[in-house]
Amino acid sequence: MAACPICSREGSEVEKITVANHVRESCWPLGDEKYSICENPDCMVVYFTADGSRTLKKADVKTRVTFKEKDAPRPLCYCQQVTEENVLKAIENGAKTFEEVRAATGIGGGGHCKVTNPAGRCCSRNYRPFIEKELMKRGHGSPAGIPLFLG
Repeated sequence: MAACPICSREGSEVEKITVANHVRESCWPLGDEKYSICENPDCMVVYFTADGSRTLKKADVKTRVTFKEKDAPRPLCYCQQVTEENVLKAIENGAKTFEEVRAATGIGGGGHCKVTNPAGRCCSRNYRPFIEKELMKRGHGSPAGIPLFLG
């Protein structure tokens, strides 16, 4: 894995189809280099090449990247277009379990994460812990503080 040339944090490799779907067309062509995503929320770089010759920053990306955003709306599930705010509204409207939040919002199961999620992977690693944390804050969720999601 390569490190971000700006913050030096290790990135995660993403496929070119993912990068091409999220960067502004003004940044094309992307070339033949492999890209990684910088997951440091405080770094303005979203994508970078392994050799550091190309960095694509938030301004170069047309999609809101959850972990790079501080303000609403913050996407949780890109396939189903569900935000943190949608989840909070579902909980406010009475959802008390993960399954009830899923039923109310439609979160998960889209199956197009490689293209729709800027990180090119399943969104559940972001939305499941968020939902469980919000349910626990309101006294819902698993008994005795046992985490609902271990993956």
